[in-house]
Amino acid sequence: MDALRDSGQASGKASAVSAAIILGAVLALGGLTHARNATWATAVSLWADNAMKSPMKSRVHYNYATSLSSAGRLNEAMEENLKAISISPGYGKAHFNIGAILHSWGRVDEAIEKYRIALALKPDIAEARNNLGYAYYSKGMMDEALAEYALALRIKPNHVKVYQNIGYVYRDKGMLDEAIEAYRKALSMRPDYAMARSSIGEALLLKGSPDEAASEFRAAIAMDPGLVSARTGLGEALLAAGKRMEAASEFETALRLAPLDERAASGLAKARNF
Repeated sequence: MDALRDSGQASGKASAVSAAIILGAVLALGGLTHARNATWATAVSLWADNAMKSPMKSRVHYNYATSLSSAGRLNEAMEENLKAISISPGYGKAHFNIGAILHSWGRVDEAIEKYRIALALKPDIAEARNNLGYAYYSKGMMDEALAEYALALRIKPNHVKVYQNIGYVYRDKGMLDEAIEAYRKALSMRPDYAMARSSIGEALLLKGSPDEAASEFRAAIAMDPGLVSARTGLGEALLAAGKRMEAASEFETALRLAPLDERAASGLAKARNF
């Protein structure tokens, strides 16, 4: 659960929730859903068996926790991480994973406390720096967020999502050129990163350049046709350019993908009453 938002400008603060990646996952993401589920089930079974056979090994509980997290079983993952730190109180990665789970549950202050503990124990956890930065960002602590992101990049200079998150901070500070630069840095490292491309579109739209923004949103949609923020952003760019019917079509597509998306619903209402 990495600190990177999967929706656009309006929903950014609500989503870090993609907010935390669970460290040490033994699973490779990608492929078909049923294949992933089968892999997760196998990993969970493997580490459950190891935990039963070696109940006093913290690393076993930690690995069991990461497999449970990957399978979406966060309550059980929390229990296993707690077992890991009860055996080895200085297990920094387990403290981080507890923070990540708390963060995904929206318990930001508790997550921050755990991230700080994890970093006191193991200062080189780049994801902890990134997630702590996102937690600060979600609380409006922009300078503190940027400081953590800078530390994360010292540890992991090519951390794509850190650059994306830096872009969000600059965008919210009104520093749109700097935001675009950060998004482009992320995109240079991962050319198929649709969210970065969509974020460039968001910044261009805020700069009053709807035609350029529309081009970026279309590129993002080509990468990921189901990216709601890009669909909604394209609708807004088209509406700003006076292309009401095309805008309405994009908002309708966004709402088919995410029926409760308020931004798309608001955009559609504007397009129909333009």
